[in-house]
Amino acid sequence: MPNIITRFADIMSANINSVLSKAEAKNADKLLEKYIADARRDLDQLKSETAAVIAEEMAQGRKLADAEADVSKYAQYAEAAVRAGNDDDARKFLGYKQQAAAKLTELQAAYQRAKENSEKMRLMSQKLTEEIEAANSKMSELKAKMSVAQSQERAQQLNSRLGNAGSSLDNMDSLFDAVQKRIDTIDAKAQLAEDLDPEAERRELERKYALGGAAANDPVEDELAKLKAAMNANQ
Repeated sequence: MPNIITRFADIMSANINSVLSKAEAKNADKLLEKYIADARRDLDQLKSETAAVIAEEMAQGRKLADAEADVSKYAQYAEAAVRAGNDDDARKFLGYKQQAAAKLTELQAAYQRAKENSEKMRLMSQKLTEEIEAANSKMSELKAKMSVAQSQERAQQLNSRLGNAGSSLDNMDSLFDAVQKRIDTIDAKAQLAEDLDPEAERRELERKYALGGAAANDPVEDELAKLKAAMNANQ
């Protein structure tokens, strides 16, 4: 009997969800990888042995069919001998029939065992294939979640660095505000000093008329005078 048949109960009771329920975040991927590797190894072994088990089932089936045919044949021969009045021949055929029937009983048991083993192989093959598919799906899901988690961690680290940079910029803004405040204070003091200077008005008038007076040299006033003279001439 193939060794894998003795593991039928263990293989059929295996469930990826029950395996993962015992896993922790730090070892879930390793646990999945081992589960998939074990399942694939079992499936490879199963495939290599399934053909032999199915062949045994077919061979036992042929032997069983031959034994059933022998039982039926000897029964018919015994009937034919009785109809022919040959009871001794009938007895011999009935003896052959009993031997064939005994062999048939043994072959029925052997065929049933071979059939059960073949069915187990098919069930295990289907089970392992489904479990491998489920495990691969879980692995893809786990990798996707791990990728998201890593992205979130990188985003948090980036936000932390940006937050520190933002604090530095805030400090620079505060420094610039303080410098501008000092400049404004100096300008205000200078303006105040100029407003309070009694000579300020005199100096301003001197500047205004230093080149002959703003009124005499104002181009707008000159243009206005020309316009009035033209209008008076046309009246």
